[in-house]
Amino acid sequence: MDSASDSEPFDVLVIGGGIGGLTSAGLAQARGQRTILCEAHTKLGGCAGYFDRGPYVFDVGATALMGVGPDEPLGKLFRTVGLDFAGERTRAYRVLLPDRRIDVVADARAFEAASAITFPEHPRAQRLFWRLQAAAGRTLFRAAESLPRIPPNSIGDIARDLQILGLPGLLAASTWTLTVEDVLKLFGLNGDRPFRTFIAMLLQDTAQAGPETVPFANASACLHAYRSGMSRPRGSMKALAEGLGERFVELGGTLKKGTIVDRVEPLGDGHFVAITRRRERLTARQVIFNLPLDLSSRLLGRDLDGPLGRAEHQSRPSWSAFTAYLAVDRSAVPDDAPLFHQVLRDYDQPIHDGNNVLISLSPVEDLGYGPVDVRVATMSTHVIAEEWFELGEDAYRAKKSEFQSRFLNALDRAFPNASNHLRHAEFATPKSFARYTRRTLGLVGGPAVSRRNSNLFAVGSDVFGPGLWVVGDSVFPGQGTLAVALSAARVVERITGVSWNSPAKRAKWENDLTNDFTAEDADIAEKREIGIPATP
Repeated sequence: MDSASDSEPFDVLVIGGGIGGLTSAGLAQARGQRTILCEAHTKLGGCAGYFDRGPYVFDVGATALMGVGPDEPLGKLFRTVGLDFAGERTRAYRVLLPDRRIDVVADARAFEAASAITFPEHPRAQRLFWRLQAAAGRTLFRAAESLPRIPPNSIGDIARDLQILGLPGLLAASTWTLTVEDVLKLFGLNGDRPFRTFIAMLLQDTAQAGPETVPFANASACLHAYRSGMSRPRGSMKALAEGLGERFVELGGTLKKGTIVDRVEPLGDGHFVAITRRRERLTARQVIFNLPLDLSSRLLGRDLDGPLGRAEHQSRPSWSAFTAYLAVDRSAVPDDAPLFHQVLRDYDQPIHDGNNVLISLSPVEDLGYGPVDVRVATMSTHVIAEEWFELGEDAYRAKKSEFQSRFLNALDRAFPNASNHLRHAEFATPKSFARYTRRTLGLVGGPAVSRRNSNLFAVGSDVFGPGLWVVGDSVFPGQGTLAVALSAARVVERITGVSWNSPAKRAKWENDLTNDFTAEDADIAEKREIGIPATP
């Protein structure tokens, strides 16, 4: 591992090795910024991390990737830092309601036809709804790749955003004034319970809220992700997280795993110093926090009152999760099954707490997850975190047991009798997430999206002032692997003053990386120690 001291100030210090922090570090280092990344754990990935159990590798939380194709945002980001990574795109995203099922597929005509068959009450209104959603979602998705400055802080930011959006983008963005529920009412679809529930299930897992809350513009972008195709990471999230870390080091960055930062203080010369648990002093010109605002504020010694307190409350995640990590005999899961299944038990129950369960499967014969005769599955549902911390020991065990039963029932809904073919099973509650991620109450995933906390009213990455930045699910664009990576790209763009996504500059950048990385560099990178085996 590279040494660091007061005499060697860094350009950028990144705190937190989640996907937002890893993307920030890799992009900054690739752009010539001398960068150091500190991660408290000995494994990378944060809420999108992984853990090993014998021959199996489980993705901790985030399991679905979107936009990883060569010409899509994540794919371009990875190529920019020289990361060789691929996702396994699912042939469909299957949603199982109590009395019917539907496969979300990328072919627009096939999906519209499937929707009309599955929800036969208002086929013409549905078609209009899906076409409006597709037009808005596609336009906003493209605009997001150009990293608009949201929320804008100046006339220049507004002018830049208007240029990025153009007339189609402005029309799509104007639907932010309506909720999804408003649009469903306009089309006469709000009374179609199965159809509305289907929309609500998809929004719960992306926007963290339902049709009555989520603005139609944001929902359109979320639904576009499902319709354009989701992927599982080949080799598990371990391949992505550790791959980003290794590539960062190959580019010359300093990676310090197992390193807890206790506080960050300003210096009189415009720099900042971070003091670690081992009393190392790491000096940098810019600091990027891949942490929620409450934890970042604690490191800075700032009280959560006034505007900062309001920003923290506005950006606070709404949910934690109950998760299951299973290894299932391959024979119990059809090889051609979609990699994602979302299962609803009961129309009359809230769409959380085990009533709505997401099942994410490993690709067939992907040795990054486990042996060829096994399919590894991560299952999750939204839960209210506080309820788990208020329970006594007996009540906690009983609640956990009840959720385990709900999950195994959901598994059997998707794959009949699969629960009798388990080779490994373990379950995690918000207490597990609080212990692993160090997030307050184990809250993950970002705030429930509403008109009050999104887009023009989102919390900006510069909420702490000059030289201090936040990336991740606390700031725009918010939830999901793609969103937190784009939040990182926005920050690096502002630090360096150069857009990563300019085709000519990106091509030159990629050529420079290839030409500058010699065989000698590869030998040094191979011998470099990438972390320290210490338990935080």
